[in-house]
Amino acid sequence: MRYQLVLQWPAVSEADCDRLISLEEMIEDRLGNIGIVDGHDFGFGEMNIFVHTDKPKSVFEKIIALPAVRKNLQQLKAGYRDFEEDEHTAVYPDGLKHFTVI
Repeated sequence: MRYQLVLQWPAVSEADCDRLISLEEMIEDRLGNIGIVDGHDFGFGEMNIFVHTDKPKSVFEKIIALPAVRKNLQQLKAGYRDFEEDEHTAVYPDGLKHFTVI
């Protein structure tokens, strides 16, 4: 898989960590063979889910169709990068210019 798609939400509490695990499991169940969930991280005020894929935009669209993700769209940021690159391309929300993972 050529790209890493990152889904990112603000996070500060144990409840946020529980939500992260639940979202990660739902996403993993949904992807089939178009992507591989490669784990998550939690800290510095954010939580991230990492997905390896060859089609980051298509995978993102499939992920945001999940009701649990749609419920959490308001605070979601997403971006992807080619594994050969350091910089991410912002995917969501519309108008987001820069996407970074701390």
